[in-house]
Amino acid sequence: MIWSISWNNVWRNKIRSLVVIFAVMVGIISGVMIVAIMEGWVKQRLHDAIYNEVSHIQVHNTEYLKNEEIHLTVNDTTEMSRAIEALSGLIGWVKRTKMVAMVNTPWANTGVIVYGIDLEKEKQVTEIYKKIVPEGGEYLDRTKPGNILISDKTAEVLKLKQYIITEEVMKALNSENVSEVVLSKLDSLKDVRFRSPKDFREALKTKLTKKELGSFGLKIIDKALDYRIRNKIQITISDKTGTPVQGTFRVCGIYKTTNGGFDQISVFVNSRELAGLYDGTSVLTHEIAILLTDIENVDSVKEKLKGISTDNTVSTWKEMAPDAAMMNDYMIMYYFIFIGIVMFALAFGIINTMMMTILERTRELGMLMAIGMNRKRIFYMIMLETIFLTIVGAVAGMLSGWILVEILGNTGIHFSTWGEGFEAIGFAAIVYPVITPSFFIIITVMVILTAIISSIWPARKALKLNPIEALRTE
Repeated sequence: MIWSISWNNVWRNKIRSLVVIFAVMVGIISGVMIVAIMEGWVKQRLHDAIYNEVSHIQVHNTEYLKNEEIHLTVNDTTEMSRAIEALSGLIGWVKRTKMVAMVNTPWANTGVIVYGIDLEKEKQVTEIYKKIVPEGGEYLDRTKPGNILISDKTAEVLKLKQYIITEEVMKALNSENVSEVVLSKLDSLKDVRFRSPKDFREALKTKLTKKELGSFGLKIIDKALDYRIRNKIQITISDKTGTPVQGTFRVCGIYKTTNGGFDQISVFVNSRELAGLYDGTSVLTHEIAILLTDIENVDSVKEKLKGISTDNTVSTWKEMAPDAAMMNDYMIMYYFIFIGIVMFALAFGIINTMMMTILERTRELGMLMAIGMNRKRIFYMIMLETIFLTIVGAVAGMLSGWILVEILGNTGIHFSTWGEGFEAIGFAAIVYPVITPSFFIIITVMVILTAIISSIWPARKALKLNPIEALRTE
C-alpha cells in the first residue's frame, strides 16, 4: 500500500515532477555521452597502440633498450622463435630491424627510425598496411624493390606533401558544389605549388572571405593535396663499425595513423634491402613483436619467454604504451567521477523539490500522523517518492543516452577542428562513442543512492512535524 501511495504522490503536482524528471533525464544523458565518448577514445587508443605501434608483446636485447646500437640484437633468436611458434593463441609475430637514421630530400631532412620488416609477417601483426591515405600510393611490395613507406607527417616535413590547384582540382570542386564565385577567386592560385599546409591556408585567406573559408576551406584543402609519390629519399645510417652509409629509396606510399608522434618518426622498408646497406648478408633482429588472440594472456606469455634468455627483455603492451594502459585500467574510476558530479548537481534539485512537497503537504502529513501512521512509514513514503521521481528520469535518460550512443557510434563525432592536437597525443579526430552494460548497472546504483541520500533531509523535516500544529496549517 505504501508503494502505491508514494507513486500516486509523485504525480499530484505533474508539472513540478516533470521538471525534476526532465532535469534528471538531461543530466543522465550528459553523463552517458561523456562516458561513451571517453570509452570510445580509450578503446580507439588501445586498439591503435596495439595494432599499429607496440603489439601485445615485444622482445629486445636488454642493452638495446638503454642504447639503440646496431650490434645489440635479440639474443638466442632460434630458441625464441621456436618458443613463439609453440605459443597457443598466437595470431602472428615478426622480427624487425630497427635503426635510427637521417632521411633527406632536396628540400628538407629529418631524423627517423627505420623499421626493416618482413612484408607479409608485418601484416599479421600491425594494421599499417590498412592506413594508406587516399591518393597516397600503396603498401610495400616484395616484387617492387627499392621502396620506402613513410607517413603523412614525414611527407610534410620532407616537403613531399604539397598543395596545388589544377584544372582537375577545379572540376572536382565544382562537382562538390563549391560556388562559382569561390572558384573564380581560386583562379589566381592555379598551378602554384605550396609545400606546407600553413602556406596554402594563408594563401586561401587572402582570396576568400571568412564565411567562404568556413564553408569550403576543408574541401579545397582536401582536393588540392598532392603527395609526391615515387620521389627519391636518401637514408643515412651507421653500419656495424660506426661508419655512415647511405641508400636511396623511392616513396611507394603514405600512411597515417591517429598518433602523430609515432607517424613522424616511423618509416618502413624491406628488411633485406636495409641489410644491404649495413651488412649485405644477414638481417639483424633488434625487435620481435608478437600479437595474441587474447589480450588477457600477455602476462603468462611474458613469463614463458622470459626464461629463454636472461639477456633479453620481454615487455607487454602495458609497459610500452603506459598511457593507453592507465586509461584502460582507470576507466571504472572515470565512470564514478563523471556520474558522481552529475548526481551531486542533481541532488540539490531533488532536495529542493521534496522540501517544497513537504511544505505543501504539512496538513496532510499531520493528519496521517494523527490517525496513527507511524513515523517510520512516513519516512519510507517520502523516501519512495524521491526514488520513484529520480528513477523515472534516470530510466528515460539512460534509454535516450543509449539510443544517441548507438546512432553516434555508427556515424562518429567529428572533432576535425582540433584534429591535429588530438593526433599529437595519440587520439583520433573522429571518435565513435561506445558504452558497456556495466556502466548502466553502475549508474542505476548511483541513482538509487542519490535518491535515498536526497530524501533524508526532507524526510527528517517531515518527522519533526507536530501533528496538532500541522493540522492547524492552512
